[in-house]
Amino acid sequence: MTLTNHGHVEPVLISCGEVRVLEGPPALPLGLGSLAAADGPVAWSHRFTRGDVLLLVTDGLVEARDTVGDFYPLVDRLRHRFAGRPAPGPADVVNFLNTDLPRHARNLHDDVAMLAIAPHGT
Repeated sequence: MTLTNHGHVEPVLISCGEVRVLEGPPALPLGLGSLAAADGPVAWSHRFTRGDVLLLVTDGLVEARDTVGDFYPLVDRLRHRFAGRPAPGPADVVNFLNTDLPRHARNLHDDVAMLAIAPHGT
């Protein structure tokens, strides 16, 4: 797959029982690119094969706070649920987050969007 990140939350890949953040070249958010000295965000590639799930989320998910002010620990929670286990499907990942996030933050103060995708044929 080829990715371009315009300063948003880094994609998370669940692959072969591992959960990891896919960090690409840094870039400014959409609309602020003219402030950068470079020509714009750089596209980068990463392997995406059968059994993988790529998770894209908005900052509203990772910035959701619990009652003491701690942010939602997305990668830690995904590792706790999916690391070392058979490959989940995209629906498994979204269903987990739809259940787990409200346990962490009773009130959300920003929009939350998530998209989990898998290669065709999974």
